[in-house]
Amino acid sequence: MQPEHKKQFFPDSGIIPGIACMLLMFQAYLVAPLLPTLAKDFDSSLVNLAIPAFAIPFAIAAAGMVFFKPAVDLRKCFLISLVLLCVGTYLLSITTSASTFLLVRVLKGFGTGFMLPSALLLAVEPYGKKRSLEHMVLIIFALATGMTFGPSLGGWLNGVIGWRCLYQCITILVALLFLLYFLRERKQDNGITPFVRKVAGRIGSDWKSRYIYGFVYLTGVFHSGVFVWISYYFTTQYGLDEFHIATDLFIFGLPGFVVTILMYRYQLDKKVITILYFALGLTIAGLAVLMGNLPLWLAECLLSIISVGFGCSQPLFIGILKLPARGVSALRLVAKGSGILFAGYGTGPLIMSALLNVNLGGAMVLLILLVLALAYISPRVWVASRLL
Repeated sequence: MQPEHKKQFFPDSGIIPGIACMLLMFQAYLVAPLLPTLAKDFDSSLVNLAIPAFAIPFAIAAAGMVFFKPAVDLRKCFLISLVLLCVGTYLLSITTSASTFLLVRVLKGFGTGFMLPSALLLAVEPYGKKRSLEHMVLIIFALATGMTFGPSLGGWLNGVIGWRCLYQCITILVALLFLLYFLRERKQDNGITPFVRKVAGRIGSDWKSRYIYGFVYLTGVFHSGVFVWISYYFTTQYGLDEFHIATDLFIFGLPGFVVTILMYRYQLDKKVITILYFALGLTIAGLAVLMGNLPLWLAECLLSIISVGFGCSQPLFIGILKLPARGVSALRLVAKGSGILFAGYGTGPLIMSALLNVNLGGAMVLLILLVLALAYISPRVWVASRLL
């Protein structure tokens, strides 16, 4: 049986769900540098709510899976989410008003909220605990890939093909992905069921779990909030256009993303706790220095430093991604975690936009406070994650 499983490893476990999650995040965040363009096209500032309009309904739908029975057919949930992602993305490409654009984002958030929990659990086939963890990490890296490159490619490609065409291209890719997964499902033996569905029980609600979910939420708030902050800061301070804002988002996203991959690849994530305070200190120092009147090149260098420092906290997600102990529902664990993460993604832009409407300094202080909070919680997350 083992050789047969190995043949199915990529197509049936990690790759297709991973690509789906990457496209999910890509289409969700490509609007980050495009908000001024969308506001001009629709003649409305309502589009500034585009990210929370998707992320908050997604969080509600994902968290709602805690009420599902552990034996729910996750493959059907995943396929339905793919269909709704495809339809919703196409509808975005043909919207003609800001209110319709936001409504479609809201409905698409609710419709695709099952995708992340389903993808994480579908990635866990009966290959043993170590292999299952590798599959789940693949999904997390796919999410990070979409979030890292989505804003940058959105800003770069909008000037070439337009954001409507970009959404239509994503629609085609999602449709092809659905077709590929559907055809593979028809060939698969229905008797093969991911073992995590058979686990039943409750998740503990002690203080250690609260630290874990606090870490997940605050990470989401920082990630999403800092995108809004970068767009605002470099537009007002340096008068950059959409293309250059996309470049700055790339300068922020890529270094931390690469650091996270390298730390996991060489198993340095187990030692990250020893350098975590130094790394997060770099992030705080970079944010503090940016409060001054700096040349553009220096400000962009500081973005990279902030990214590397914050990126050193992200391998702790790998510590959190443990298969639950016996008696704990994997579905409820993953659903709750996914909901809390996207709640952070949704509320981050709302909080940041509100602060930016008052003054830039308050927004930068928030980012520093978020990093300080993560520095306090992270060591406790690392200890707590061993117990899951």
